[in-house]
Amino acid sequence: MAGDLARVEVPDLLTFLNMGRRSGALLLDRPGQQTSLFFRDGAPIYGKSNKEGLRLSDILVRVGKLQPEQERRIVESHRATDRPIGQVLVAEGVLTREELVSYLKIQTSEVVFDTFRWRAGAFAFYDDVPPPTHAVVLDMDLQNLIMEGVRRLDEEGRLAQVFPDLRWVADLVSSPERVKHSMTLRPEEWQVYFLVDGRRSLTEICQLSGQPSETTTLDVLRRLVEANLVAVAPPRGLGPAGAPAVEGTNLPRTEESLRAGAFHIEFAGATPVPRSEDDSPKIVHPEAVGYTGHALKPLVAHLLLAHGDEEVSIPLTQDSCCLGRHANNDIVVENSRVSAFHARIDRTKDGHLLVDLRSTNGTFLNSRRIARGILKSGDEIRLGPARLRFKLDEASFVAHPRKSADRPAPGRHKPPDR
Repeated sequence: MAGDLARVEVPDLLTFLNMGRRSGALLLDRPGQQTSLFFRDGAPIYGKSNKEGLRLSDILVRVGKLQPEQERRIVESHRATDRPIGQVLVAEGVLTREELVSYLKIQTSEVVFDTFRWRAGAFAFYDDVPPPTHAVVLDMDLQNLIMEGVRRLDEEGRLAQVFPDLRWVADLVSSPERVKHSMTLRPEEWQVYFLVDGRRSLTEICQLSGQPSETTTLDVLRRLVEANLVAVAPPRGLGPAGAPAVEGTNLPRTEESLRAGAFHIEFAGATPVPRSEDDSPKIVHPEAVGYTGHALKPLVAHLLLAHGDEEVSIPLTQDSCCLGRHANNDIVVENSRVSAFHARIDRTKDGHLLVDLRSTNGTFLNSRRIARGILKSGDEIRLGPARLRFKLDEASFVAHPRKSADRPAPGRHKPPDR
């Protein structure tokens, strides 16, 4: 069986093979790309493609399990030894065997979803051609697979209209204090909202959100844009991020201002002005909630870094504080063992939550590798060689947020004052 993809869409072709319970290999070809999908009893179980972005290593870079420099080294080892790249990843300690199986199945689904975008090319089906002997097979109902692929296509089309370039920068439109005291948002919307700071690109916000796909985070950003809470625009003359940096245990120059207490701030919101009964609960989505950060006791949170005989305090002044090697983190840890976006500390109603952003070498809380954990005063956080101690103190004053007039206008971006 063979034909032209200009005359038949891939989801219809997969459905036809499923109805006939065909087993074999479907080869799809267009200029610059060849893709193979293997079927068992009408269900696609394995896929591979030569398209950049669909390799296993590409997917691992996107989700933060691999850094680009690691990917180059692992791909070179794979080519030099002719070992399957999955074996190299396990041998290098990047993935466990269980994680490898999971990501290989994700890779197959991504290869299938990519074919849904084809509007031209040729196809041919060969009966009784088995997948490679080392293949990890996908076990998923075809209709569910097709539905997810079509859903992604629809979503990507809408998101591309709102965000034509993921290098664009997102900024807040109005005072975050006003938003916190007047708005109800879903938990994932609050999380993404707190990552918007006028200097991070859309790609960086997607990485910092810790979501499994860019589409999930971009959909949240779309809702924030449509609600006029966030604006996006091309970056214009952005200077250095100015985040405090940590080189192993060496202090950056910016720590002089930290010693002077320039960033000492209390994590306590202002008391909302009483008002008449609010009808929002009758209308808004039941998962939308008000900002709950003010439920925390009025405490000052710090990360303490040992430097010689003294400890230098790095205040946590935001609702989300991001740590990693990239310059657009709030705290920059300049070391090759630290991922570009390594970890995040969120202020929640239960306390300050440490979240690992699928870093390569892990985030450690009191010597134990964690995915997430609530911080207690005195806890030690380790990212690569950097050891930071979390501390809570009773607040002596409340720092007033900047007025909304002090913010750059939407579309005009500059690094925030630090």
